[in-house]
Amino acid sequence: MRIEVNGRPAAAEELFSTYGHFTAMQVRGGGVQGLANHLDRLDAANRELFGEPLDPERVRSHVRHALAGDSDAAVRVTVRDPALLMVSVAPPTPPATGPVRLRSVPYLRPFPHLKHLGGFAQTEWARRVRAEGYDDALLTAADGTISESSVANIGFFDADGAVVWPAPPWLHGTAMLLIEQHRPTTRQPITLADVAGFHGAFLANSIGLAAVASIDDIPCLPEPGLMADLDRLFATVPWDPV
Repeated sequence: MRIEVNGRPAAAEELFSTYGHFTAMQVRGGGVQGLANHLDRLDAANRELFGEPLDPERVRSHVRHALAGDSDAAVRVTVRDPALLMVSVAPPTPPATGPVRLRSVPYLRPFPHLKHLGGFAQTEWARRVRAEGYDDALLTAADGTISESSVANIGFFDADGAVVWPAPPWLHGTAMLLIEQHRPTTRQPITLADVAGFHGAFLANSIGLAAVASIDDIPCLPEPGLMADLDRLFATVPWDPV
């Protein structure tokens, strides 16, 4: 992994603050799907946490520099101080190879509308459920109301094949935004008790889409045609040059 701050190698003391915000994106062929969504996320969080905008051209310039000619990569842009823009570059992250199994856990992220640092609890819940053989944790309120997974938004298909998101709180993910920008969706409160009434579920984040095989012991696998429709949608989304 390469880590740069303002276009230079990062110093050790710049790596450890837990206050700040970030976005994580996949770069393919030098482009990012929904790049504007990532830039808007960074700008909005910067205004909220630091009281000032974040120039999108500054972000793109530092990402290009950190890529150092790599056309495919996993890139994370982190802001711990508005004067310091950190970019990390790692090998590209492949999407899930099949349906995923989720286990519900009693936790909601604080300040969920922000992709912020210091997410110990969600990381630990994800680690624990993976140790039990699941693929990810599904974050829920005490009454079973569904929010999001530890790393992705979750969507459900209704009887007509339309996408239904849980009602907030959650992070308004960049892949979630892409779906909303290309097809109508709705939002409603969804509890664990409601899951069996839907026609399947899926996860969406910058890595890609994944069908959900089950939540706890509730089968959730969508009909293949429903996922194929979303896959076709994503195949048409351009990869915007960084």
